[in-house]
Amino acid sequence: MATFTSYDGTVLHYESIGDGPPLVLVPGGPRAAGYLEDLGGLSASRTLIRYDARGTGASPRPADPATYAYPSLARDVEALRAHLGLDRLDLLGHSAGSVVASAYAAGHPTRIDRLILVSPSPQLYGKGGDDVGDILATRTDAPWFSSVSDAAGELLSLPPDTPPAQVFDVLDRYTPAAYGRWDAHQQAHAATQRTEFALDAWAGFWAGTSTGWLDDFATVPAPVLVLTGDRDALTGVRIGDVAAAGLPHARHVTIPGAGHYPWVDEPAAFAAAVAGFLAA
Repeated sequence: MATFTSYDGTVLHYESIGDGPPLVLVPGGPRAAGYLEDLGGLSASRTLIRYDARGTGASPRPADPATYAYPSLARDVEALRAHLGLDRLDLLGHSAGSVVASAYAAGHPTRIDRLILVSPSPQLYGKGGDDVGDILATRTDAPWFSSVSDAAGELLSLPPDTPPAQVFDVLDRYTPAAYGRWDAHQQAHAATQRTEFALDAWAGFWAGTSTGWLDDFATVPAPVLVLTGDRDALTGVRIGDVAAAGLPHARHVTIPGAGHYPWVDEPAAFAAAVAGFLAA
């Protein structure tokens, strides 16, 4: 892996995969970027710049834990852009990474060529995600449904001060509902989250943040593609409409049969949607 030095001296690791124009990937979680794989074969037409956010994967914990907050993570994106020598970026953020990518675009609107938000986080907008229960109810025939339903009930009953490790234990049991199906690839992909996920980074992601910058984000001139999966019982589908509605040049596309990780469930459809948007 290669490295770059961010604004506060933290050295972060990244790797380049594939051929073609660069596409910078902002991982969710916070989680090591390996779970993004090659985005369903998108590396055939794009060079994917995949970096481990601070405190995840090969990237070290920062000296100041306050820099786990997503506005600081957006500053890491700017440091990576400068390191790569790119004047403008095509940028893709997944899940919580969509928050980082959005904050970056709001602060650096002239640096964005095209922005892709995959399975965006409802917590950013304070709404959306209200269809998760309806999506889960369509999966009653799944062999995991009973245990996942129990985990869903536990998640709703956890007090706000529940330690992150305990929350994650419950989320682990809910994981099958995040995928469009629960085949071997999905199970192998899900198994990596225990080693890739950084609980301390997750605990600090929202700390001390505000959403005042959303007003600036709403004026970003770049084209934006919001992608959701119609089986995503983690963040839902309606959040895609919420995210796209607040942007002047955005559209929302839902991939049938896909969950929170659409490149895992429906790789060809996902790669085609992203490649088509970037080429338009």
